[in-house]
Amino acid sequence: MKPTFAITIAATLTLSACATLEVAAVDTGREAAKAVVAPIVAETVPGPAGVVLTNCIIDNATGEELLVLAAQGATPDNITLTSNILARPETVACATAGLT
Repeated sequence: MKPTFAITIAATLTLSACATLEVAAVDTGREAAKAVVAPIVAETVPGPAGVVLTNCIIDNATGEELLVLAAQGATPDNITLTSNILARPETVACATAGLT
């Protein structure tokens, strides 16, 4: 095996491992944010419709918003943030599609 080929393989494997860790961190952040958003939504929209809305909110939140939601819990600011994300056209379209 040529040294450059071995280096390329090693670099590829290293990058793949980093990508896997990054995806795992994003999934963990999404799940933590979802654990905060779900009860906020369920207070107004319980049941399956609330689950659809929660998923749409999480799917349309930015990475930074997910971190804020996950870190701070159900604060008044996060209730407002959840409402603001829900009001976005993309989130409304997601909810409409999911609820029909």
